[in-house]
Amino acid sequence: MALTLDPTSTPTQALTPAPHRRTRGTRRDPSVMIIVAVVVVILVLLLGLPMSKLVMAAFSAEGLAVFTGMFTNPANLRVVGNTMLLGLLVGVCGTLVGFLFAFAQVRLKFRGKRLLHLLALVPVVAPPFAVATATITLFGRSGVITSSLLGLNTDVYGLGGLVFVLTLSFSPVAYMNLKGMLENLDPSLDEAASDLGASKARIFFTVTLPMLAPGIAGSFLLLFVEGIADLANPLVLGGDYTVLSTRAYIAVTGEFNVQAGAAYSILLIIPALLVFLVQRYWTGKKQVTSVTGKPSGRAELITAPTLRIPVLVVVSAWIVVTITVYATVVAGGFLKVPGVNNEFTLDHFRFVLAGIG
Repeated sequence: MALTLDPTSTPTQALTPAPHRRTRGTRRDPSVMIIVAVVVVILVLLLGLPMSKLVMAAFSAEGLAVFTGMFTNPANLRVVGNTMLLGLLVGVCGTLVGFLFAFAQVRLKFRGKRLLHLLALVPVVAPPFAVATATITLFGRSGVITSSLLGLNTDVYGLGGLVFVLTLSFSPVAYMNLKGMLENLDPSLDEAASDLGASKARIFFTVTLPMLAPGIAGSFLLLFVEGIADLANPLVLGGDYTVLSTRAYIAVTGEFNVQAGAAYSILLIIPALLVFLVQRYWTGKKQVTSVTGKPSGRAELITAPTLRIPVLVVVSAWIVVTITVYATVVAGGFLKVPGVNNEFTLDHFRFVLAGIG
């Protein structure tokens, strides 16, 4: 087909494409507007309405009394301090464990990586409450390991037990986050630094770690929030270590003071927002951007025993603890009183399934 040009038109006019006129129409697509409206309604019903009720109850007369007491009552100040300390320790320990697993999976050379990946995700499929009961059975005052095997008189209740259980439960979240970031790093950056004479340690601290800073900060924030918001484990393992979540629960169920419980819940949100703002500010200042394009190739796996062996020893020890804890959860369902009377029974399943004890 021949192409005919208007002799009165300039070449620029003839070759200029017609403007795209469907952008506004796409934005006003009825189906898109309906989906957006449905999402907004769902968010208002599931988040906006409960939060508005919570804020109204928290700023009532009883709720304001709780806010005032936070600055004058030493017991309330101690509860806030306990909550912040628990969140910080869970965030740091969980992120560290997740990073070691991710680093071993992506950067170290060893056999059994698929098995390690599956075992690292085991805590995802079980509720943390089950981990708390298994921890008491194994490491409690009459624990199978601490008392029966090692003859130790340990107390798993309190801060130490909470940090262990919450780290075991939530570290897979940090592992998955950091594993994806490590796999997406461009190996040419390490190769360029190595060609310039940088050692493995210098490459890690000046190239790898800065690129992972957003993922590390995000993992810490998520684990911090999970740590301070958890209720089941502090109720089981907290002992006399009271945090805001248990204090709010006791205010509602024990003191029948819904307004005080709402005030404690609002106080639980404030540390999470503060840590979020600090995380955003820190990652904003430490932001590093790669301009190398799409990653190509694979990073060279580390075989040096000085780094590989310590990391694998820590990871393997954590895997052994994880398997032991969850094996106790499974075996406990078939024992009359785990750790005390280990006789096989199906009475627990009969009670749960049929209500027959």
